[in-house]
Formats: sequence, C-alpha cells, structure tokens
Amino acid sequence: MEPLRIGLVGLGTMGRGHLEKSRDLVDARIVAVADIVDRAVAEAKEKYDVVGFGGHQEMIDSGTIEAILIATPHPFHAPIAIYAAQRHVHVLVEKPIAVTVAEADRMVAAARASGITLGVMFQLRTDGLYRRAKEIIESGALGDIYRTTLIASAWYRTQAYYDSGAWRGTWRDEGGGVVMNQAPHSLDMFTWLGGRPSRVVARAWTRGHRVEVEDTVSSLIEYPNGATGYLYTTTAEWPGENRFEFIGTRGKLVILDDTIRLYRLDRPLGEEIQTGAHWGKPTGAWEDIPVERGNWGHAEVTRRFARAVRSGEPLVAQGDDGVAALELANALLLSGFRRVPVDLPLDRGAYDAFLEEMRAGVGARR
Repeated sequence: MEPLRIGLVGLGTMGRGHLEKSRDLVDARIVAVADIVDRAVAEAKEKYDVVGFGGHQEMIDSGTIEAILIATPHPFHAPIAIYAAQRHVHVLVEKPIAVTVAEADRMVAAARASGITLGVMFQLRTDGLYRRAKEIIESGALGDIYRTTLIASAWYRTQAYYDSGAWRGTWRDEGGGVVMNQAPHSLDMFTWLGGRPSRVVARAWTRGHRVEVEDTVSSLIEYPNGATGYLYTTTAEWPGENRFEFIGTRGKLVILDDTIRLYRLDRPLGEEIQTGAHWGKPTGAWEDIPVERGNWGHAEVTRRFARAVRSGEPLVAQGDDGVAALELANALLLSGFRRVPVDLPLDRGAYDAFLEEMRAGVGARR
C-alpha cells in the first residue's frame, strides 16, 4: 500500500510527539508540517525531512498532502478540519474533537458532504486492556447492564502546568477544564463501553487550582434503558486512579488502572432475588482477566486511519465517536455550573449560550 501522505498541523508537545512516533510507520508518512512559529517549523524540517508551511491553509492548498493530522489546541480543530474537508483532504484530529458539540456536528457534516474520512485520536481504543473489556461486554457475560461507574482521578496537574500556557484553564481558549482537556479519553471509554447517557446531574467546581474553569466534576448518570451511573473526574487529587465498573444481571466487570477483573454469577441476579433462600446470597466467582496490551497508541491510530483511507478498513474512532465524548463533556459542564439536570442529546443552542456567558465572566455568578 502506498503510504498515506499526511500533513501535521501544530508543533507543540503533542505534534512533536506524533512526528516522533510516526517515524516507523509503513502505511502513513508525515511529509509536511504547519505551524505559526517559524522556529518550530524550521526545526521539524531539519530533523524529520518534511516540507514546512506557516499555516494549515497554505499546506492544504499546496497539493503536497492527502490528509491532515490536527494537533493544535482544540479551539482550532473545527475550522481547520472543515477547511480541509471542503478541499477533499482527509482529517485525523486530536481529542477533544472540538470545543462545543455544535462545532463537532459541523465537522462531521463537512466530512460527509465531501466524502472524506474523519478520524479521532482516541488511542485507548487500541489498547488490549480496553479491547478485552469491550469483548467481554459485547459477549453478554454481564447480562443487562444496570449500573456504571467512572472514577478518573489520575489526571493530577500542578498549578505550574496551568501557568505554562496562557490558554490553559480559561473559558475563552480551553472552553472548560478537566472534562475538556484531561478526561476526554476517559469519557470516550465510558461511552464506548457503557453506552451514551440520556441525562446527567452534575456538580462542577474548582477545588485546588487558580483557574477560571473546573478542576473537579461529579455526576449522576442516567441511560435510556433505565440504567444509572456515577462519574467523577479531577486534576486535584492524589493518589488517583482510573476505574471503570459495569454491573449487570450476570456479573460485574472492573477495570482498575492496568487490570481487569470479572465476577460471573452462577445464576442471573433476577432468579437469585426471586427464588433464593431467606438470607441467601448469590454464588459466583471472581477471575483475573489476562490481557495482551499489544501494539497500541497514537501511531496505531494513525496506521489504521491510513488503511481506512486507502482500503476502507474500520477507523479506531470516527467523527461520531468524537461527538459522543464531547457531548457528554459539554453536558457535564452545563449541568455542573447551572446546577440543573441536562438531557442528551444536548441542546446545542443552550450550551453555546452558556459558554459565551462563561467566557464573558457572567455565567458563574448565576
């Protein structure tokens, strides 16, 4: 397969990481870079033997590339992706897909209108740990899931981290805090494994940092089938953990950091409740699930993106997957700061109005 010619937009920490990780790819090759910082472009040209441009439009219009990888701060994702789609250039975008779900909708619509491939850099989906969890859930081993839990508290950040960039921790540029920058991968796993919620009742606050936006969110979750859940994420806790729980009528699945445990009930819970002896307890057993992590990460997402463009193989995550994770993030912020339940699908206009108020500095006082 002829390597897919990719142009990288954004040469910050993430962009430079993509350059390094993609060096050994066979199916794709970063052949051009674009950034407004001339020195960053010059360094990339010298080190990686790529063509350099001062902006994404110049690079896209040059005819040098077939696809772009967007690694800029997320407020720039939507306009760059839409510009590329309108010129029939395929798009792979870092998380989160955009700042608002309305922007993400426009990105998906532009991709569909032009027939280009739109992928999202959700590399945890390539990790054997989460692929195995997905297999267990889809096999029916848990039965009907009636409760979920996400504890994403391993995203600890210092004040120095937020002070390292003027855009960090601001409504104007970042559009939110932990759910917009650190936790999108956790939110993607939560929706990928447990399904898309239908309502959130959240609380958002700033507990440990001098920033405008939230560093902690807690939420009750409801699902269309009547299932319930709980979500908590923060950058202000130590020690932290990444914990997912999915509990169903046939068992319970727990993902804790790098491990998976599965409890299998001998009989369905409903039967146990209805026919069990007085003071009886269901029987079953825990088992530790062996996992082969495999060759996972950013480069694997890029490789499979290239194969999706070339031969139609499935993407790791498509535009709609980015919308799902972002919609949950937006809903958590709207509910968390307004202190009201928020239904999903999210009212796009209501969220846009909320974000403008927060950017203007009046929303938090309501």
